[in-house]
Amino acid sequence: MDRVTLDGIVAEVEGYMDRDTSCLWDQEGLQSASHYCDPAWLVREQNVLRGNPVIVGHGSKIKSPGDFFTHDLTGLPILVVRQEDGSVRAMLNICTHRGTRLCTQHQGQGRNFVCPYHAWTFRIDGGLRGMPRPEGFVNVDKSQYGLKQLPCEERHGFVWVVPNPDATIDVAAHLGAALDTELASYGASDLVLEREENLAAEMNWKFVLDGFLEVYHFAKLHAKSIAPYFYGNHSPFHTFGPHGRMVGVRASFAELRGKPKDHIATDALIKHFAVNYMIFPNTVLVWQGDHFESWTAFPGERPDRCVTHIQSITPPSMAQPEFEGKWQRNWKILTGTVVAEDWAVSQTIQRSAHAMPNDRIIFGRNEPGLQHFHSQLTLAANATD
Repeated sequence: MDRVTLDGIVAEVEGYMDRDTSCLWDQEGLQSASHYCDPAWLVREQNVLRGNPVIVGHGSKIKSPGDFFTHDLTGLPILVVRQEDGSVRAMLNICTHRGTRLCTQHQGQGRNFVCPYHAWTFRIDGGLRGMPRPEGFVNVDKSQYGLKQLPCEERHGFVWVVPNPDATIDVAAHLGAALDTELASYGASDLVLEREENLAAEMNWKFVLDGFLEVYHFAKLHAKSIAPYFYGNHSPFHTFGPHGRMVGVRASFAELRGKPKDHIATDALIKHFAVNYMIFPNTVLVWQGDHFESWTAFPGERPDRCVTHIQSITPPSMAQPEFEGKWQRNWKILTGTVVAEDWAVSQTIQRSAHAMPNDRIIFGRNEPGLQHFHSQLTLAANATD
């Protein structure tokens, strides 16, 4: 984040504190509770995810040509491979002979991919190298039987894929110039994956993002965990097209209130905030001062099921054995708080969503992040008709 933007956020926060308020939308927002439990609406949302770039992993997992990882959460089996020229390709992890899952490992390295069923062999670019007993396939044009390619791009260190073979991809255009520039300002392309995990939950995928888009719940739900370290109010929210940025204000900001900030370095000043970027349609990136957390939520086969891919991204100097204890503690706090508190209450909401009076959920004026995310998703889902 550049200093001009950060100074603007600081001034905005101090103004909210002076008036004991927060960023307020023009009016309350009403959301259909059925969007959390209707199978037909889930299909529309899945179509939205299949029409946009989504984060499937981090590029630092695949450093050398032939390094690969697989991903199965978009509804398509995906194989992501580092190429000889340093680029990244994504392709369907499906043998073009009989449809066998080609690569069964989650992550690894190889110069070829050999089908476990009939040993059809594919190059790392997805091209069909050959098959046993080629006399049985004399009319097969090998150039037409390579692995199906998916639109893929590496940007800001992450691997983005549009899970639709017929689509195109332009992550910079998807993010927009302002957000693309802001993410670049963190040096995100130079960060590396420290650890990751997939967590399943019996709730709708949108609840994952909901928990990061308002601080109104901190005082009550997180009273015994993170609430003492944050203000439950005074948070700025800004939009970047369909995306958004919500700033969580740490309690430590009280030390700076009303004092000159010119002498404070940008890196030191931003540590008084947790910056949550909602990357449409299904990711929240959380800047925590010395690392990013990435939370990418994927719908399950039912509206009340989801899987979330969580990643911790940090500078290479911090991804060293001597910091293992620090990251273990951090992981325990972040997953413990979100899973044991946010997701626990969200799962109770999930079980009662079908019975909400008038099928309505209310998002307050003080919950602009929720209003923006859900309005953008509803617009996109309706456009899939």
